[in-house]
Amino acid sequence: MDIYSALNQVSTKKREYFLYKHDLFVLKGKPSEEDFCKSIQVKSLAYMKKWEKTEEYRQLVSILIESRIAEDIENIYYSLREKAITGDEKAIKLLLELQKTTKEYQKPSTGLHVVEEKKNSAIDELEL
Repeated sequence: MDIYSALNQVSTKKREYFLYKHDLFVLKGKPSEEDFCKSIQVKSLAYMKKWEKTEEYRQLVSILIESRIAEDIENIYYSLREKAITGDEKAIKLLLELQKTTKEYQKPSTGLHVVEEKKNSAIDELEL
């Protein structure tokens, strides 16, 4: 589940606050706290600060972090790949370790897992 799907399961004010707090606004620039309070029609964010201590909020943060980690791993992979292609021995070793670790954590899914496994095997053969 992505963060936006998860946020659809909470109230509008909580969703807007989470987007505000974590800079997920689609609009340009982050509004001031005062402007944000006006936009969601509350006097202060005290209630939302209390909500940050709940399990619901922690689960949303966990989903957000998980998606950001996935993006980071993808960026690291492409960076390592470029360095490995140029012959950097340390990058080659790290790339192979990353691929091995990724294979260990792959979740089987209908049909997609088999395709990904074949793709990774082909990549491994090319890199050796």
